[in-house]
Amino acid sequence: MLLPWVRFRLRTVLIVLSLFVLVLPVAGIQVLRLYESALVRQTESALIAHTDFIAATFRHRLREATADFEAHSRTLANPDHDPTTRRRAVLDLADADVATPFPDGRQGAVGDEAAAAVGLAIAPILADVQTRADIRVTDFQGVVVAANTGGIGTDLSAVDEVADALAGFEISRLRQEAGADRPSFAAFVRGAAVRVVVTGPIVVDDRVVGAVVTEQTPSTIVGALETKRFLLLQAAGLLCAVVVATAIFATRTLARPIRRLVRSAERVAAGDAVDIDVERYRTKELAQLAASVAAMAASLQQRTQYVRDLARSISHEFKTPLAAMTGTLEVLGDHLDDMTPEERRHFIDNLAGDVARLESLTQRLLQLARADMHDQAKGVSDIATVVGDAVHPDTGIDLRLGGDTDAALPIDEASLQAVLKILVDNAGEHGAKTLDIHVAAAGEDTVVCVTDDGHGIAPGDAARIFEPFFTTRREHGGTGLGLAIAKALLANAGGTIDYLAPTQSATETRDTGARFRIRFSRQ
Repeated sequence: MLLPWVRFRLRTVLIVLSLFVLVLPVAGIQVLRLYESALVRQTESALIAHTDFIAATFRHRLREATADFEAHSRTLANPDHDPTTRRRAVLDLADADVATPFPDGRQGAVGDEAAAAVGLAIAPILADVQTRADIRVTDFQGVVVAANTGGIGTDLSAVDEVADALAGFEISRLRQEAGADRPSFAAFVRGAAVRVVVTGPIVVDDRVVGAVVTEQTPSTIVGALETKRFLLLQAAGLLCAVVVATAIFATRTLARPIRRLVRSAERVAAGDAVDIDVERYRTKELAQLAASVAAMAASLQQRTQYVRDLARSISHEFKTPLAAMTGTLEVLGDHLDDMTPEERRHFIDNLAGDVARLESLTQRLLQLARADMHDQAKGVSDIATVVGDAVHPDTGIDLRLGGDTDAALPIDEASLQAVLKILVDNAGEHGAKTLDIHVAAAGEDTVVCVTDDGHGIAPGDAARIFEPFFTTRREHGGTGLGLAIAKALLANAGGTIDYLAPTQSATETRDTGARFRIRFSRQ
């Protein structure tokens, strides 16, 4: 189970999965190579043991056969030769070169008499050794005097390993197997069709009396793995476990969250209310997408509710004048010839008033729709520039500006002018004679306070003044859409507007005027 606070990037998940796909075969190849090198080194160690044992046997028999080593040996050329140091396996398939097959040597050579006699004596021992290695013993001239596979009298002095051994060096080398073709998979299994060659000198009293040459083909991977069936089953089980774990990880972090998000999006498209838990998504990109879908769902639900309420309000607002117009037309249709000119004028004036109200409602609705659906307002403006166009001289309102009226506000001039005009018109309709506009910084925000000295707003109505179609002046032609339009225009620019409790006059006991606070963030 994934920890609840762990969240991955989608890119990280894909990279990890790709690395798993890449690492598994590469790791398998490396394991095979390591195991193959172990097999080669195991063969080398066995040949070193054979070489040391046969060299000791030959040395012991030669001491018994002759005491004149000068005539049957050569000088030890390697000054670092130490017969007491145990040889170690050094071959590594990763960096060892594979030479050509071991040469056959020159046939018919005559070896040293003393060495030949010793070779004849140890021949039964070599023949009786239970080993798959080819063993040859040469005299100090490089002529084979004993072997378990034949070849007595062959001169191997020209072979590099034998020449080095006669000089006092211990050599281990890889050579190709004679008569065997390199398999097609040799790039992956380098130990196929190679032989391990180990040579060592036979030293008596710092004189080289001969050399031992051993060869053997190491076990192949296929042959070795046939005896490791249980180990292979374990490796296969581990591989399957890794694959299953990778699949589970991919399912939990990608497939299942995507399916869950698709189902949520389908429910949103169907109009259902969906509560999307963003914390359940373990990749950052999916969490961000889920958050966006959740925000979209909330916005759609809010917009749907808004449209539903607006449609209900529009129906209510239009129903009254339409009903009045219908009744007026019915009266005119039934009694037009019986009416006096004054009565006809009265009914016609009523029709004209209802038409004017419908036209006013239509214009305000268009303004509200444009304000609600408008994108984020771009541009900046200031109170000092736009306030002159917002206040018409005929309103009779004394305008007073205070504070930093030149401060740049993040709203375009047309929108700011429309907001101020709505507030000025409302103040005038409620008997205001003075309108104070004060601009000041408040922390990281810029605050515009608009205060009038009109009749104010009743406490019971203060909570509803920003609702569409709410008005206390319906009989005077009010539509109740002005403040709703102002709020929408400010919201598009990232601002807010709030109604504040009015200040109390120093000489009166009642609250007077209305106060509005407009706030813009300066970030």
